[in-house]
Amino acid sequence: MSANPVNYHHLTPLSFLARTTQVFPDKEALVYREQRWTYAQFSARVNQLASALKKWGLQKGDRVAFLCPNIPPMSEAHFGVPLAGGVLVAINIRLAAQDIRYILNDAGVSIVFVDTELAPLVAEVRSQLTTVKEVVNIVDPFAVNAQEIQSGLEYESFLATGTTASVELDLVDENELISINYTSGTSGKPKGVMYTHRGAYLNALGEALEVGMDSRNVYLWTLPMFHCNGWCFTWGVVAVGGTQ
Repeated sequence: MSANPVNYHHLTPLSFLARTTQVFPDKEALVYREQRWTYAQFSARVNQLASALKKWGLQKGDRVAFLCPNIPPMSEAHFGVPLAGGVLVAINIRLAAQDIRYILNDAGVSIVFVDTELAPLVAEVRSQLTTVKEVVNIVDPFAVNAQEIQSGLEYESFLATGTTASVELDLVDENELISINYTSGTSGKPKGVMYTHRGAYLNALGEALEVGMDSRNVYLWTLPMFHCNGWCFTWGVVAVGGTQ
C-alpha cells in the first residue's frame, strides 16, 4: 500500500507544539525569572520567528546558528528554525572563538543569533566567517555580563518583522535534517552530527516516557540545550504539555 495522508504521517517534533497548543493553550509553557508564556503565546512567538526567518530570505535547508545559554530564544529556536525550513545549529557557549568560527564555516551557517553576553566571541572572528550574512543580537534582560550590542538587529526587533499567523511546515521527508549538533572536538576539530525530524521525534518521546513526564511536570533546565538539543527534552517537555 502506498503512503497517503490516511495511513502515513511524517514524524516531526514540531507536531508536539501544534497539538499541545490546541489542548493546553492557556497552560504555562515557559517560565524565565519574572517572564512567563502560555502555550498559545509560545506558539505565536515560534511562528513569528519562522515567519521572520522566511521574510529575511531563509531557504529550505539553510543553516541557522544560535549561540546563547538556556534562555527562551533557544527554546523558540528548536521549533521556529525547522518550521521555517532551516536546520538548527546550537553552539556550545563554552567554546573558544576559533572553534565557533570553525563550526559556523563548516556548517555553512547563513544567519547567527548571539547572546550579547557572548558577543565578543563572534566579533573576534566576524571577518573570518565565510557564509554568515547576518548576526542578530539576543538581549537577555537578566544577563550578568551583557556586552554592548554588535552591529545588526536585536532579537525582538527581528521577530517583529514576522507575523504570528501559523506557518505551514514544508516537510517532504521525515528524514530531512532538523539540526546539526557538533561534538566537543576532544580528538580533533568538532564534527557535525546530522539529526533528522524522525530521530528527534522518537528520541523526544522516548525521553518523556523514560522519566515518566506528563502535563503536571515542571522541567528545570540544567542540561545545556546546545548539547544534543538538550537530549531532546526541548521537544519532549512540549510533547506532554509540561512547563519548562
